[in-house]
Amino acid sequence: MNSKLKDAIVVGGGIMGNLTAYLLAKRGLKVTVIESDSIGSHASGFAFGEMGDLEGAGIPHPLLDFSVWCNRRHKTLSSELYEACGIDNEFRHVQRITLAFTEDEVRALKSNMEWQCQVPDYKTEWLNRVDLSELEPRVSEYCLGGVYIANARAVEPYKCTLAAAQASEKLGVVTLLRRITGLSVEGSRCYGVKFDGGRLHADVVILAMGPWTGLASDWCGVNIPVTPLKGQMLRLKTVGKSLGASFHYGHSYAASKPDGLIWAGTTEEKVGFDESCTIKGRDNIMSDLLQSLPFLADSELIQQTACLRPWTEDGLPIVGKLPGWENLYVGTGGGRKGILWSTGMSQGLTDLILGEDASVPNMGELDISRFL
Repeated sequence: MNSKLKDAIVVGGGIMGNLTAYLLAKRGLKVTVIESDSIGSHASGFAFGEMGDLEGAGIPHPLLDFSVWCNRRHKTLSSELYEACGIDNEFRHVQRITLAFTEDEVRALKSNMEWQCQVPDYKTEWLNRVDLSELEPRVSEYCLGGVYIANARAVEPYKCTLAAAQASEKLGVVTLLRRITGLSVEGSRCYGVKFDGGRLHADVVILAMGPWTGLASDWCGVNIPVTPLKGQMLRLKTVGKSLGASFHYGHSYAASKPDGLIWAGTTEEKVGFDESCTIKGRDNIMSDLLQSLPFLADSELIQQTACLRPWTEDGLPIVGKLPGWENLYVGTGGGRKGILWSTGMSQGLTDLILGEDASVPNMGELDISRFL
């Protein structure tokens, strides 16, 4: 460990910022989290929370091992944070089904199963139309089958973020609600941050501002290629029993949650920093949803939410030291896997800051140098 480090500033109060603060504080650093709004008030508080480490961006190459590590860590971390602060982040095992409606989709899903079945953490199998009907008779009659994962995992994102924040507070982490306006620098060293009404100094500065991290490019002279990707979600109330699994099709999903509602989403919108809910977004989600689960046509819309995910061109996170700087770090770009990847991103960043060997696989794939 780098014994010269005494304190750190983490800019951003989402899941990434708070987990990094927690891990650094556990190692004895005095940490300050600076957030412009409130803890978990953006994507970290409105995400779906199911952790699909066998599908999506970066899977299987180059981040399968990284993603599986992250998911395993969520299990131990949920107990660790609960013991520290008493907040249950609702970590649980769930059944996950990815549906196919065309023969091409069937072939693609079965091809992926060839490697998915080799991942020891999961029981993965193919369900045909009859199998699906037995598990959930309300699935569309036009569905040809799907990939079934018996022991996928999920958390409640806001509670996960809040647990990390309160466990950090128990370790002495201080959270300030301020809007950062720049960095205090001298040569290649960052001495802290500037904000409305003052400045704060520290040995290390970490930029974990979600999609707003890209705005720091002008502060540090390094292009941080992160942009907002808006995602909207519906929370629905319906008559009848809960869904026995989460159902996925394309970039959409639906699942019954512990609050008794069905959460359905999502959109992928490149509309800048617009976080508003829209009728178009609602209708697009319902269109995909009714293709998979037509019985939800009579459901009641209880809430519609929207948030901005931090997105990179290749869909992979950016984690590491910024080039040309001695002590300025970045952790962002989790996209649709921000909750899942937060454990590995924060641990990998902590290892790097403390000068220790990487304990998380594939961290080299996340360095910003791939864009330079």
